Amino acid sequence: MRSRAAYESVRGRSAKAAREALEQAELGPQDGDVRVTTHTTSWTIPGLDVDPVGWLGLRPDVERIGPATAACAGGGHALVHATRALRGRPGEAGLGGGRREPVHALPPGPELPTMQDVLYGGLFGDSAGAAVVSAVEEAEAGDLVVEDVWEMVPPDSSRAYGGVVHEGGISFDSGKEATTAPQRVTPYLTEWLDGRPVEWAAVHPGGPGVISATLTGLGLDAATAGRHARDSLTGGNPGGVALLDVPARTMTDGAVEGLGVAVAYGPGFIAAGLCRRAVRSGAAGRGRPAGPGRA
Repeated sequence: MRSRAAYESVRGRSAKAAREALEQAELGPQDGDVRVTTHTTSWTIPGLDVDPVGWLGLRPDVERIGPATAACAGGGHALVHATRALRGRPGEAGLGGGRREPVHALPPGPELPTMQDVLYGGLFGDSAGAAVVSAVEEAEAGDLVVEDVWEMVPPDSSRAYGGVVHEGGISFDSGKEATTAPQRVTPYLTEWLDGRPVEWAAVHPGGPGVISATLTGLGLDAATAGRHARDSLTGGNPGGVALLDVPARTMTDGAVEGLGVAVAYGPGFIAAGLCRRAVRSGAAGRGRPAGPGRA
């Protein structure tokens, strides 16, 4: 019953987020060609990769990608895989979304609650977000053009974060390695950037230390470049939705231009990044997908 209640709660929020994203992109449910869904809400079959076909009115033949256990990196993974799926498919659109576990689905473990049980039980809350990625030949002013995507899992990091399903529900835990995620990931990230200067970054707000360490590793000023991530964190850690929320805040502010990255961390130090350029003049984005909607 707890699992079903959790799923039904997040399902309604995800439907609202998806509809709003499509409306902002001036698209309808039948226009979607690819749907990428990630959520950590219980263990439910069918899940959020199947149900939306009916209750959102998507086409029956919509392509579905469902990395369900990406957790905090979920929003990043959704955008990365939507971008990859649309490459070479001009005129098509993808809908990516992330969802977070409701609090009532994260009870203490079967034993006496640990400090981690209390921490994560209070940290996680209901959240859902969605974004539209479209494969277009020319971007419009205000779009974010996805020039390249990247994801990786550092060696020996599988125990950094994890969740356990038991008779009481789901418990989430993390080890000491979790606090070193930015220091372990940013060297790989800067190697992928290959000398391309980063002018802004949207960082998963896993905590003040995660934000500042990631920005410092990218050579950015943590005090100024992390403002939107810290603002997002003040309302609680939205988990997988964060990599949709922080870029949305960044673009709404209207202050960023040039090359930027979005990066999130999840179980196994799964890091997902987007190399994105804010378009102000309507210039083409190398023929790569652009996102006319926002989270």
